[in-house]
Amino acid sequence: MKGHKQMKNITFLEPFGATFSHDAYNVLASVYGTPPAIESGAGANYVPAAENRAILKHICAHGGYGSIAMETLAEGRVAEPLESFIDLLPEYGRNESCPLHVVGAIRLTIHFCLMVRKGVSIREVREIIAHPKSFGACRRRVAATSLPTLHVRTNGEAARLVAESTEHAFSAALGPKSASIKYNLEVPNEAFEDVKAVTTFFLIAPKSHRVQIGKENRMLIVFSIPHRSGALVKVLRLFERERVSLEHIHSVYAGNRTYRFALELECSHRKLPALKRVQKELANRVDQYLSFGPFEILSK
Repeated sequence: MKGHKQMKNITFLEPFGATFSHDAYNVLASVYGTPPAIESGAGANYVPAAENRAILKHICAHGGYGSIAMETLAEGRVAEPLESFIDLLPEYGRNESCPLHVVGAIRLTIHFCLMVRKGVSIREVREIIAHPKSFGACRRRVAATSLPTLHVRTNGEAARLVAESTEHAFSAALGPKSASIKYNLEVPNEAFEDVKAVTTFFLIAPKSHRVQIGKENRMLIVFSIPHRSGALVKVLRLFERERVSLEHIHSVYAGNRTYRFALELECSHRKLPALKRVQKELANRVDQYLSFGPFEILSK
């Protein structure tokens, strides 16, 4: 029974009910039929993560499901969660050992609410608190206020500070509307972003949960290779030969003259046979190899 309970654990950024990660999980759960997140009580299954990079570690440790933000329209890929996939290589090395996979993704249109404590006017605000990526999406409007900024680990934490901290009673927070509801904050501006804000979230699940393939699909491959002349070029030529386009390449030096890489790509369902050929050959050419996908990517 313990193993069955772990399969229903849910991980995303804390605090519960006040982050875009929680909002995204709710949307993804409704699409892919994963368990609802429950914070407390007999059926509690929520495993809080203090930062994006910790989400995969918690899912590997506690089992179950989770949502993780991978990129934003304003600033592109988010390095920390991407590197958290790379960090799985030393522990698991090959697909057969890894306990999780990605079953789907969504490009979610979000709005950054500007939130203040009840009774505080905009003219009284002394600083703006948010996750660093939030400031990227709202850069021009934040700059126009000439107010100092404070970076915190999650937007929900920003809202909590505004609501509960005496030190930040005259601060404003940026974050989802759900945070204003949880902490009983007023929202003078429900869309403080400069332009349309879109964040891509992956839905993480145990391997017993079926991966969904669609017309438009995403894939993430992480692997390690020794630092030898032409080693990466030989890998990339596999994709060139099959005419599979890469969207992004990220590298991390692992020490001992070894590099770890993350490759991201998008492909239509027509390119899936070619992608499978690349996967098979790539897995045989590198020291460590984990692949996530292909899985469909939706927009909402």
